[in-house]
Amino acid sequence: MEHGDETTPKPLAARLVAWVTLTDLAAPGAVTVIAGLLAVSWFAAYFLGGGTVVAPHWFYVPVFLAGLRFGRRGAVVTAVISMFVAGPLLPADVATHAPQALSDWVSRGIFFVLIGLFVTELFGAVRQMSAREAHMIESQRLEAAQAEALRESEQRFRSLIQRATDMIAVIDPDGSLMYESPAVGELFGWAPGERLSQSAVEFVHPDDREMALAALSEILANPGTPLTVELRYRDSGGSWHWVEATVSNMLDEPSVRGIVVNGRLVDDRKALEQELIQRALHDPLTGLANRVLLRERLETALLRRDRSARRPALLFIDIDDFKTVNDGYGHDAGDRMLIEVGSRLRTGIRPEDLVARLGGDEFAVLIEEGDESPTAATDVATRILEALQPAFDVAGNQIHVRASIGIASYRGGTADADLILRQADIAMYDAKANGKSRYATFSDEMDELVQHRLDIESGLRTALQREEIRVVYQPIVALATRQVEAVEALVRWQHPTRGLLSPAAFLDVAEETGLIIPLGRFVLREACCQLRRWRESFTPEMRVTVNLSANQLHGASIVDEVATALEETGIPADALVLELTEGSLISDVAGAAVTLDSLRSLGVSLAIDDFGTGYSSLSHLRHFPVDTIKVDKSFVDGVCGVTEEATLTRAVLAIGEEFCLQVVAEGVETEDQDNELRRLGCRYGQGYLYARPMGPEAIDDLLREAAHAGQALELTTRVL
Repeated sequence: MEHGDETTPKPLAARLVAWVTLTDLAAPGAVTVIAGLLAVSWFAAYFLGGGTVVAPHWFYVPVFLAGLRFGRRGAVVTAVISMFVAGPLLPADVATHAPQALSDWVSRGIFFVLIGLFVTELFGAVRQMSAREAHMIESQRLEAAQAEALRESEQRFRSLIQRATDMIAVIDPDGSLMYESPAVGELFGWAPGERLSQSAVEFVHPDDREMALAALSEILANPGTPLTVELRYRDSGGSWHWVEATVSNMLDEPSVRGIVVNGRLVDDRKALEQELIQRALHDPLTGLANRVLLRERLETALLRRDRSARRPALLFIDIDDFKTVNDGYGHDAGDRMLIEVGSRLRTGIRPEDLVARLGGDEFAVLIEEGDESPTAATDVATRILEALQPAFDVAGNQIHVRASIGIASYRGGTADADLILRQADIAMYDAKANGKSRYATFSDEMDELVQHRLDIESGLRTALQREEIRVVYQPIVALATRQVEAVEALVRWQHPTRGLLSPAAFLDVAEETGLIIPLGRFVLREACCQLRRWRESFTPEMRVTVNLSANQLHGASIVDEVATALEETGIPADALVLELTEGSLISDVAGAAVTLDSLRSLGVSLAIDDFGTGYSSLSHLRHFPVDTIKVDKSFVDGVCGVTEEATLTRAVLAIGEEFCLQVVAEGVETEDQDNELRRLGCRYGQGYLYARPMGPEAIDDLLREAAHAGQALELTTRVL
């Protein structure tokens, strides 16, 4: 074959080049395999044919492309082969065509080397295919194992929720029911699977649906944080039930792939909450609104004043000489008369106005939208005085009752509820001072009473410097043994001219002016110092409780102040109990929870004082790290017999047991109350039956006597 004949590529060769190139792009490695097979075939034919086989030029196209698999060097080598290999290499050619023969010999030698490379590539490709097949088999095995594990997980999940006593439901992101546990049907009366694919929100009370949808949106936006809500849910009979539901986003869990709702019925707890709220907003004796509700309504009326020409007015009513009724006819007769007074007050007002009992013999009437006439409030006061004129039948006796009324109304400016109440109170005292059985309207001339409050504030500011503040202590005893377990620190003011003042005479002013902060700091440190001495002298297990006001709790320095008091006095943190009222906690639940957590981290114990009398929800107990709840005296007063107070006392004790809290009964005054509380399972008590508030020296004597008597507290009351 002549070389000159091959200078121009034939169309067939060009097509083969394109075909092989596309083949290599579509199936990498295929060209190498083809080239290797062709090379082996040519090599075999060459030796079997006696060295006379001539390779066609197109044969080197796949060889050249296969050479590209080895990079640029492979391409150059195969190009050399394509250029010089043109015919057989015979010994005779060396003599006649020495240059051409030498070229053929070199190129064929190189070609033989490439044959080895091609065969190696061929076996490498086979090995790669074997490795891919092994990887595919392993992947299939792993997928099968994962599928089996998922199936077993789903079976375990379904088995668990089938046996759960709590209600469990699974919904999709749209709120449609995907699954309900048998407990849902048992508690709500739905047949298994009856509601699947229906919207769970449709069964939520209309007033709670917005909250339910908001909870669903929040759990979708924050999948890692479970959410707890309380809402009303409808059963198959159309009745509504309170449910506490914990919602968890498990859409990414292969065995669930939904939003899990774990719920339980809390009807009994909510009923108790409503009862406590009713008591918190209403006077238990008369059923009238109490001071809390009156203040809320007055604040609301003041907020509406800019949208209405009518201005709110408040009447502060005090029964004159009511003490003589109690002393002469007994407290039961006095209570019956107070109930009748409340009934008569209702007859003298409009239906939209509010009558409240503030405590004792004090009442109030709120005219939320008074007439523009300046005599509107005085007209109501006149009708009230007229309604009280007929005699009251008390224990068969006809008793005439008089009342003094103070009137205060919104007169512009930035007046708030506290100011209106204070002005009405001042006006009421003015009415008493001017003969009783009359009304008086607050005016600027009544500044003397206001000045009295200013005097209290001024004197209180210097009382600490003059060492006029006293701390007294009331024992808290174990009911079973009468052993003194702790003492509560209480504040008194030894006024230079008015004598010893109880907290009622100055704490309101202290709260309003912020003086409660330094006052509380003093009581805290004084109580801690005294406790250290008692623990060293008498019993190392002694504890002290100290009251914190709302201003102290929500102040920025309370945690540091407590930590400093503990460090300076050296008492153990668990020997200090901090008492807080429900009102101080619920005014800012989130902020209070943060502060209480910080206080709890110091190691001190926390107690809720007067539990059940504040406007709160029992669910708040979950947010506050409290250790103790104190049953209010109003509950303890009626604990004996079949009374509402007895029922509520039992309920509070049950709450304490449910939340693993200690319960202390306040205001225990009789042996019957003590016996009934012990029968109900109450462990601790505090009240005049055991001891009145007393100075530290008297506590020394009490502890000394208790130690000599074998830790039994003598049942005698002690007065400071």
